[in-house]
Amino acid sequence: MRSERGSALTFILIGVALFASLSYVVAQMVRGGQSGALITDQRASLLSDEVVAYGRQLRQIVQQIKITEGCGNEDISFEATGLTGYDHTPVASDNCKVFHPDGGGFTYIAPSEDISAAANWIFTGDNVVDGVGTTSPDLVAMLPNLTLSVCNSINEKLNTGGFGGDAGVSFTPFQDTYAATETLDDANGLPAGCLNSTASGDNYFFYQVLIAR
Repeated sequence: MRSERGSALTFILIGVALFASLSYVVAQMVRGGQSGALITDQRASLLSDEVVAYGRQLRQIVQQIKITEGCGNEDISFEATGLTGYDHTPVASDNCKVFHPDGGGFTYIAPSEDISAAANWIFTGDNVVDGVGTTSPDLVAMLPNLTLSVCNSINEKLNTGGFGGDAGVSFTPFQDTYAATETLDDANGLPAGCLNSTASGDNYFFYQVLIAR
């Protein structure tokens, strides 16, 4: 009888250990990054809300400093602590800086690991967003390396009809110069959405036009 009770206790302890291991694996998958990990639909919806809302806020701030501060399209600056490659030449005026108290007064927030594997948002003037503005390159905020579930949720919220694939996209930081390096052909005239850059494997990225030119 004692040996049977001991065996039962052993099986229970083994079961508890296996359950704990399984729970850890599932938790890691739900937190997952770009490697195809699982994110629940509800979690993806919440994360996509963050991305879309931040993109819209950025657009509003850029439009605001253009109107209230008289900043031209080339004057907009995204210099901020933690961001590199955005220094203007000549130096940008503080009132034209999106993340400066004397300019947009907006707070830069890096994406969480749950949203993107990228370290930072990207602000670039090297892409023509097809059907938005003219054929001139636009000023665009981008967040690359999203999970597919977050990308799908973004497009569902923005009613884009699904994401397209863009083989070429430029993530060159904006320093006051616009260059038509790439065209987002699958934007379909939409100022925001999620696309897939297939130049070197899948790279799902969110884009938000800040200035249509």
